[in-house]
Amino acid sequence: MNLVMIPTMHPPEPSDCANSLFHQLGQLSRAELANTRELDAAERRLLVPNFVECFKWETLLPHLPLQLEFPSGVRPWRARLCRSHYVWLPSEELGSVEDWQRLDNFDLVLRLFDFSAWRPILGQRFSSNLGPPPFDPVSLGLAWLLMRWRDWGWPQLLTELHSKERGHGYRQRFGFDPGDIPAESTFRCALESTPAQWLLRCEDSLLQGLMVYGLVPTSSTFPSDPPQRGVSLATDSQLVAARSHMHCRYQNDRCFLPPDQRECAAKLDDRKGCECDTPACSQHCRLATPRDPHGFLIKNQAA
Repeated sequence: MNLVMIPTMHPPEPSDCANSLFHQLGQLSRAELANTRELDAAERRLLVPNFVECFKWETLLPHLPLQLEFPSGVRPWRARLCRSHYVWLPSEELGSVEDWQRLDNFDLVLRLFDFSAWRPILGQRFSSNLGPPPFDPVSLGLAWLLMRWRDWGWPQLLTELHSKERGHGYRQRFGFDPGDIPAESTFRCALESTPAQWLLRCEDSLLQGLMVYGLVPTSSTFPSDPPQRGVSLATDSQLVAARSHMHCRYQNDRCFLPPDQRECAAKLDDRKGCECDTPACSQHCRLATPRDPHGFLIKNQAA
């Protein structure tokens, strides 16, 4: 077991990102937003002035890591010995566009942001320096996020962290000693001792950091709006697919055609199927999307 003394952390001076690289990003006008309504979000972002230039790897590199806002109202992290130590690491291994394209969003975020600001939040469960040396709470927290992102269970997380091929990068980025990886019970115990409010504070820390950099607006960005006007909860103006839990595994797009054009796939497979010929069918298909009753409306011409 290799022990590392993680030094005391004090709140840094207020971030000064007035000259942030991202303040060079332009804004689309109301007319441009209206005219590009049918575009996917990824395509629309390419139309934002200076977007491509700001997010080139060569442009971003000198500004990394992006810092998160240090939480207010949380007692500072006090120096203590730990069995792991998260430290943001530069990405010398990424030298081309192809190298970046092989990363998923989680791997990319690990290389862009320094998560050290989460240590005082997640470390609140340590009331004293007594007891055996713990793992760095940021190491554990990032491992939880990995598990959630990949939709793994605890056993799968441990398998990946112990993997010689895939686990090396995560162990290095999380700050784990290859010979001292937490057991499943350690992850469970730490997470159960972490209130949900603390995890929300971590989320706030990330969001506030993005606000300081100018990546998340704090007031309306429409050219004609006054600066004191706030922003909508949703600013991307994109249609998204409704959440759906289908009860009929035969459901397909033909179920929602006019009655004379429908063909029940369930009946074709000698199942009970659905008649789809009553006035109720014109309002909502009970076998389709119970979480979104207005997601599919059938135009019942026969009714």
